[in-house]
Amino acid sequence: MRFQALTLSLLASAGLATPVRRDVSHAVYTLRLTSSVKSLDGLYLTATPSPGSNSNTTTLGVYTSPSSPSTPTIKFYPVHNPSTNLNELRTTGPTDSSTLAVVGANGLLDFASVADPAAVELPEGTTCDWTSFLLLDDKGKGAAVKYAGGGADEGRWVAFPVDGVSKEGNGGWSVKWKDASAWTTTDYMPVQVVYELVKDE
Repeated sequence: MRFQALTLSLLASAGLATPVRRDVSHAVYTLRLTSSVKSLDGLYLTATPSPGSNSNTTTLGVYTSPSSPSTPTIKFYPVHNPSTNLNELRTTGPTDSSTLAVVGANGLLDFASVADPAAVELPEGTTCDWTSFLLLDDKGKGAAVKYAGGGADEGRWVAFPVDGVSKEGNGGWSVKWKDASAWTTTDYMPVQVVYELVKDE
């Protein structure tokens, strides 16, 4: 997938940092999309290494093509902060782990996995927030993940087509958080990000 140059430069710097280690006692979850768009509904989020960066530096998205790349689905465990009632979402893999974050500017933030995001040096006006996720558990609407950072009340998850999505919707889609202040093209699709318990962990 091709992603914003700003995000790639930020994530590349983060990939050099020491990753957060997993406490194996935590329950582990996956992330998938729900959407009124049939080609996106039910797809699990995957991590794609950013070009020229460390393998721990990844952006998140989905593939709807039958020839989708063989990339692992995202798995995470939440770390709750009782003082804010919000969560960090720390990923787990075979060798190391990172932290999920939203990264970007001007109200349009890439959903990404960043190794030690506290070490990222940000240009002025850029967001890299990994501490502000809500895990909702509405039995009628599903277990949703929401970003609850600054100005997020009027925001939502969206999927943008990348790498030549066809008219049928087949191809790659990047997942982003879009708030009310963002000015973008209109080719995105509204989605929800939901979490599910991994049964075999």
